[in-house]
Amino acid sequence: MLRRGLLLFHRDPRREKGVKPVPLERFCEFGPSAAEIKALKDATTCRREFKRRQAITRQGDPVSEVYLLRHGWVTSSIEVDFNRQQLVKIHLPGDIVGLPSISLPNAAESLVAISPATVDVIPLERLGRLFERAPRLALSLFVRSQQERILLIDHLAAVAQTTAVQRVCAILLHVYRRLKLFNECTEQLIEWPLSQEHMAQGAGLTSVYVNRTLRRLTRKGIIAREGKKIRLLDMERLSELAALPDRPFLREPVWLTSVAETCGPAKADPDCTCVLGPGHGE
Repeated sequence: MLRRGLLLFHRDPRREKGVKPVPLERFCEFGPSAAEIKALKDATTCRREFKRRQAITRQGDPVSEVYLLRHGWVTSSIEVDFNRQQLVKIHLPGDIVGLPSISLPNAAESLVAISPATVDVIPLERLGRLFERAPRLALSLFVRSQQERILLIDHLAAVAQTTAVQRVCAILLHVYRRLKLFNECTEQLIEWPLSQEHMAQGAGLTSVYVNRTLRRLTRKGIIAREGKKIRLLDMERLSELAALPDRPFLREPVWLTSVAETCGPAKADPDCTCVLGPGHGE
């Protein structure tokens, strides 16, 4: 079984305020070893902090690194004609951000913090060495990429084939399910940094339609808006309206576990040392 509660720390009392440890199981399909946790830590070079609405990277930028999101929410979006944006992914703490673009010389997406965010930087050459040192983590990221593909298929189907109410409900339900998986959504209350414009970009609607839909869901007692938070009051009705499949992704699939056991734990690499940048004090 997956060992819950394994956390990745880069400790610095001066910078840790408000930044929670990252649950490594966000992207690991099995309990990572201490050596694998160290291998991931060693792959990072520095920590960067971003203000709300600040870009981490822009579409078209050269690709040289990916990011472990430690704190905050980040959107992945693509610019289309006439400066319109299509939101394709909402990243939550523990996600490895920017992975799709490593197959390209220039970024296919823009990554923007929609709340104050903190990321640890992983240069691509260190990502490659991480795969060599810790092949089980590489296997996990491969499986995670397939899960992301399924979620994008669901998203495409929702945007193309469902009503405005169904699309908005799908966004609410998707975020809730991801937060609930790691016990980060108590009493169905969600901290909600997404603006109505963000939701419109993700749902393929206008901000006006999103506003109308949220008010309609509020009137029907399905949700309640409490400042910058949204409380989901009627999960059964929300699930019915969302028409979003509940995907029970496999944890520790048998084929992956057997291969992972063959790979063994992360190997020591004396030539790969962690360059401790700002926020990485021990």
